[in-house]
Amino acid sequence: MAQPIVNTYETYDAKGLREELSNIISMITPSETPFLAAIGTRKVNSVHPEWQTDVLATPDTTNNRPEGSDWSFQPITPTTRVGNYTQISDKRIIVSGTLDEVAKAGRGRELAREVIKKSKELRIDREVIALSNQASSAGSGDGATNRTSAGLRAWIATNDDMGAGGASGGFNAGTGVVDAATNGTQRAFTKTLLDNGIAAAYTAGGEVDTIMGAPYPKRVFSTFMSDANVATQRYVTPKSGQTKIVGAADTYESDFGELAFVVNRQMARAGALVARNIFLMDTSKLAIGELRPTNVYDVAKTGDAEKKALLCEWTLIVENEASQAVIADVFGLTAAS
Repeated sequence: MAQPIVNTYETYDAKGLREELSNIISMITPSETPFLAAIGTRKVNSVHPEWQTDVLATPDTTNNRPEGSDWSFQPITPTTRVGNYTQISDKRIIVSGTLDEVAKAGRGRELAREVIKKSKELRIDREVIALSNQASSAGSGDGATNRTSAGLRAWIATNDDMGAGGASGGFNAGTGVVDAATNGTQRAFTKTLLDNGIAAAYTAGGEVDTIMGAPYPKRVFSTFMSDANVATQRYVTPKSGQTKIVGAADTYESDFGELAFVVNRQMARAGALVARNIFLMDTSKLAIGELRPTNVYDVAKTGDAEKKALLCEWTLIVENEASQAVIADVFGLTAAS
């Protein structure tokens, strides 16, 4: 449509119009770290914290002795010494002096904003590494290789329900490190897999309280309400207002106790290698060991820029891996991935 009046002066013609930039910076990237929040931290004092595990003998169904018998003594099994290595994780920031000084929308000093942002990113890094299949490593001198902390997937060997062709990792007494697991063929997450995992951890002595997985397995979990062996849920229709459609479940009343399903969006953000595992956790037996908690360090000024570094040194402590279980190699992002 043409202008109703010729030579109307428009914004397209004018010069010197002010720009409009909102003073709000919108960021919706998830920053929560439910695994770290659930297990807490404890102080460690070396780069290789160790602890001991022990087991009771299998019940002896033939434990009966004749009258007057003399004793022969059973061998005593020593404790098992296990451990993990601390790893150093950091984030680095450099901002020019000019950028930090000029007027900006949505923030005052660029450096201060980046410190807050990087601290969240560093915590998220620790979250996904602690849940990953990363093996532990003692590293080597002169920076040739770095120390690494084994992730929870690598630790779990006793109650490891994996896909075809998979193999458990776990603590290797011969080398003193935790080996990574070998991934198997991916398969669908089912109620049977869940029940088997909970039962395995319970039989071994664990007290599983939390199921943790990526968003897609959580959606699958909610479909377990339709299983023939699950009690039908009933809700009273309200006298006024609309009826609620219930299409989700957050808690599982298993044969061995009540468990909460905690959705971890960081597992999906980390990708298929982390999202393919669902953890059945006894959180009382897990902790983050901190040799150096996260600190912000001033880095020596060498030019016209301000520098900061955020650094922590930490490891995952799994007091007894048999208290945990993993349903490995499930489709964790979609029905086919």
